Amino acid sequence: MKHFYTLACAVGLAIAPCQTVDAQAITHSIAEIQGELFSSPLVGQSVTTTGIVTANNVTSATSGVIGYFIQDGEGPWNGIFVYDNTQAPEVGDEVILEAEVQEYYDVTELGNISFYETVSTGNELPAASIVSTGELASSEAYEGCLVQIVNAMCTNPDADYGEALFDDGTGEVKTNDYMYLPEDGWVQDEYYTITGCIHYTFEEYKIEPRSADDVIMGFVNGISQWLPAQQMQLFPNPTAESFQFNAPAAGQLMITDAMGRQVLQQQVLNQTPIISVGHLNSGVYQVQFVHAQGRMTSALSIQ
Repeated sequence: MKHFYTLACAVGLAIAPCQTVDAQAITHSIAEIQGELFSSPLVGQSVTTTGIVTANNVTSATSGVIGYFIQDGEGPWNGIFVYDNTQAPEVGDEVILEAEVQEYYDVTELGNISFYETVSTGNELPAASIVSTGELASSEAYEGCLVQIVNAMCTNPDADYGEALFDDGTGEVKTNDYMYLPEDGWVQDEYYTITGCIHYTFEEYKIEPRSADDVIMGFVNGISQWLPAQQMQLFPNPTAESFQFNAPAAGQLMITDAMGRQVLQQQVLNQTPIISVGHLNSGVYQVQFVHAQGRMTSALSIQ
């Protein structure tokens, strides 16, 4: 792919100092590279993209430093792993890079870097998406993205190879040690709030915490979205047109599809609301209801 650069200002004609602007052509966003699919539709193609470095010094026990994560917006599909042991970016760097889209053991990643430039440094990172452990364990949508699990109990502090299991009541997800592992290890049955990037290794989605700053030990109080998810009962389920549930208080209902895309958001004010879903395609969806005292989740099957 051809690189484009700004020409210098004509000597003697400039009234103000010349400003150099990088004109490297961006061909694809990270979401377009991910394609909202398990495998990228652009595998084998050369792309030019941009993002903020959310994690660096990703290290393999057998290969040393192997790369970093970049993200160009909040939420699912906006993050990706870059396999690159040549550059040494800092977290918060905004970078432009040209690379080949690859699928490495089902991980969508960028490799064979042919162009790299740091546009700016010290940028604010995209906000981590607060996601339940059960959803993260099976959601391709957050691969490469910065996420956070909240008040998840450590159900297995030593699941081999520096991994551990955590559950907030919705199912278990693993953490990995490519960037950080607590010096004294994880504690059985302790609650943790953990931030990190989602990586797919050995056919499992795993959270990669970056440092001790990404780990809060102990139960977090005072923020309803961070409370452990309670199971909600939907009826009828399966359904074709609508469903109801018992709402303990007014709150916000959100439905996401199997790819992590939000397909419905609705304010709930009464105790037994009727939620219309007849416009949605058949499939399994994740339902979450957040209110002042906590949050509730459930799977919904639409026929």
